[in-house]
Amino acid sequence: MLKVYQECCHNCLLSKDRIVSPKRAKDLLNEIAEKQSYFVCHKASINGEEIVCKTFFDKLGHQSQMIRIAERLNVVQFVEQNNTDKLIPYASMNKRGKSIK
Repeated sequence: MLKVYQECCHNCLLSKDRIVSPKRAKDLLNEIAEKQSYFVCHKASINGEEIVCKTFFDKLGHQSQMIRIAERLNVVQFVEQNNTDKLIPYASMNKRGKSIK
């Protein structure tokens, strides 16, 4: 099964409220494209789970060979997100002098 969140999280990599810098987001997306893979939501990875980001699935999933194969095999499972807390976005950290690269 390829698990995908049913809803986008509040700190999605593809949103202005992401927790990483724009450069890091771009690097991650380039790496995913090279590997024909997908983006695992940070909230899932914190818990040791591998659940695909909903926004990535919706916006860029068609570019991922792995997602296209999962869809053809009908093994995509949409799951509820348990951790819905909003983390401090990168842009806010940067304003407060707590820049993360």
